[in-house]
Amino acid sequence: MALFFPMIFLSGATIPLQAMQGAIRNYVKVLPLTHVVGLLRGAWVGESWGQHLTEVAVLSGLLVVGVLISLKTFRWE
Repeated sequence: MALFFPMIFLSGATIPLQAMQGAIRNYVKVLPLTHVVGLLRGAWVGESWGQHLTEVAVLSGLLVVGVLISLKTFRWE
C-alpha cells in the first residue's frame, strides 16, 4: 500500500498529468500505472492501438520481466 497509493496519485488516475509540474511529470513516466492509465483513457475515447504503442510496449516488457523473474524464483515445494 505504501507504493500503491502514491503511484495512483502520480499516475494521472486522480490528478491530470497536465496539472503537475515538469519535474514530477518526468518522474511519473517511469511508473507502470501511468502507462496503464494512458492506455485505458485511449481505449475509453476510442483511439486506436497504434496511438498507444509506447504504453503497450512498456506493459508487455514488464509482463515479460515479471514472468522471467517468477520462473526463476518460484518453486513448487
